Amino acid sequence: MDQIIEFISKQNWSAMLQGIGAIWIAIVATVALNQWKKQIKLQKQVDFVDLLTDEVHEFMLAASPVVSAIKYTKIGFESFSGTNREYKDIKHNGAISFIEKNGKEESEKMVKQIDHLRKKISKIRSLSTKGQMYGIHNYAQAKSSIEIIEHVYGQMEAFAYFIGNTHLNWLHPDVQNTLSAIAEMDEELISKNIAQQNLEYLKFAQGLYKKI
Repeated sequence: MDQIIEFISKQNWSAMLQGIGAIWIAIVATVALNQWKKQIKLQKQVDFVDLLTDEVHEFMLAASPVVSAIKYTKIGFESFSGTNREYKDIKHNGAISFIEKNGKEESEKMVKQIDHLRKKISKIRSLSTKGQMYGIHNYAQAKSSIEIIEHVYGQMEAFAYFIGNTHLNWLHPDVQNTLSAIAEMDEELISKNIAQQNLEYLKFAQGLYKKI
């Protein structure tokens, strides 16, 4: 017992307590630094997603008039159905008549809308690629939605440019196949796809915002 008391009495408790205090401060500082780094990383992710969300939203708004234009153009196809004697045996001959008479004008109107969409989709593609560097949780969900949006854009672009070709060889099988794809394009499905991917993208964004 006397040895224990002697050992305790010889210790420099002041220095030991200072050392323990210094270690504790270092631990707290390290934890605080790590938390700060996490917050900085999360803020960068949020700032990026804010930017991408704005671009996606603007694309959605800009796509609506194009979908409407496709709808009314297809109504024009139907209104010309059966009026083309030269191509009466070709499926969707009404589309041929419409394209030959009004295709160039309608295409030019639609292409102007498509040009605006092209700028948006190019920005979205660029941001989408850049976003892979941020290590964002569940980013694959956003990528999937953007890929479908790109596909939808491709459909609208193809429609706009095809109807501007007023002097195609309508008897060629490849031209007829493309004509069928254009005439049978489902604008309602395009609209639903856009709405659905907007919803899926927002779910992804909300998941990130909840971490703030």
